[in-house]
Amino acid sequence: MRLMLLLLLCLSVSCGKKSPPPKRSYPVTIGKTVQKTVPLYIEALGHVEPIITVQVRSRIEGELMDVYFTEGQEVKKDDLLFTIDPRPYEASLKNAKAALDRVTAELILSEEKVKRYAQLTRDEYYSQIDYESLQSSYAANLAAVKQAEANVDTAALNLEYCWIYAPIDGLTGILQIDKGNLVSADGPQQLITLNQMAPIYVTFSIPEMQLYTVRKANAKGALKTLAAFESFDTESFEGKLQMFDNMVDSQTGMINLRAIYENTDRALWPGQFVRIRLVTAEAKDAVLIPYSAIQQTQSGPIVYAVKADNTVEIRQVELGQREDQNVIVLKGLKADEPIVIEGQLNLYEGASVYVPSSTPTPLPAKGKGK
Repeated sequence: MRLMLLLLLCLSVSCGKKSPPPKRSYPVTIGKTVQKTVPLYIEALGHVEPIITVQVRSRIEGELMDVYFTEGQEVKKDDLLFTIDPRPYEASLKNAKAALDRVTAELILSEEKVKRYAQLTRDEYYSQIDYESLQSSYAANLAAVKQAEANVDTAALNLEYCWIYAPIDGLTGILQIDKGNLVSADGPQQLITLNQMAPIYVTFSIPEMQLYTVRKANAKGALKTLAAFESFDTESFEGKLQMFDNMVDSQTGMINLRAIYENTDRALWPGQFVRIRLVTAEAKDAVLIPYSAIQQTQSGPIVYAVKADNTVEIRQVELGQREDQNVIVLKGLKADEPIVIEGQLNLYEGASVYVPSSTPTPLPAKGKGK
């Protein structure tokens, strides 16, 4: 009986033992660190500004007769833009010339009298007081001729102002007054605005604490600047730093800088806001990883490195500059190391991982294992 009970006890114990569940493996996306030379930069928000903006106004009053461009057209310097009715100014010029002819004739006569009566006055055949009166008349006529000549010049200049030419190469904006309207001399409303499109400025600000570093780097040669509308990955435009403002804004602690871009394709438009990267140096052989590989913890950023046996190792990393969708790793990783870039949610030190496209390790039944 005792032997039977012992056999039954051993049988029950052996039946109660279970085999350990297989170690769970987690699906992840794996990438590798990349080593390359990358630019180090300061990023800011920039504002596109034309180098020259001209508000074209009329210097004379008159009817706007003709417009020789279409709105939004690029014009060249000295291209004819507008014509103001020249007829009143042609008449004024003729009147000024006639007045000049009249006073010139009077000057000639008074000059002849002065010459003729000079000897008679010396011989006392003509009174000194009358001779001085002749001299005074001559001087007055001479002044009148000079005034008439100035009037002719003014009338000729006003006539020239009837034709308005482009003062610069630039892009025309929206016409502010239509043909047939009366324009005033130097009125408050411009006829059109011209903006120089190429080259073009981009103004931006950096914190004063970065000023010394930027000026030191710029002393070795004009620093490269990059401009982009959204992402620098898709399209960016290269320019160079042109100048620093002459003082830091005491209210904001920022200083304005200006870059210049050739803008031959007219991609940058006056008034636009763009992202700016001011390149100050280059990091040679920098290690880059996708930013999605970074996990933030209380002890700092970590990355899951994948070992040869497909288990992961937690690496504390020191991060550098963000490079679009990537980030520079200063410490913690080497070049060409495999890392987890997606699927880190359930991972832990020593966890087993697999890439979904490969054959995974069979998972235990629900609720069993880790």
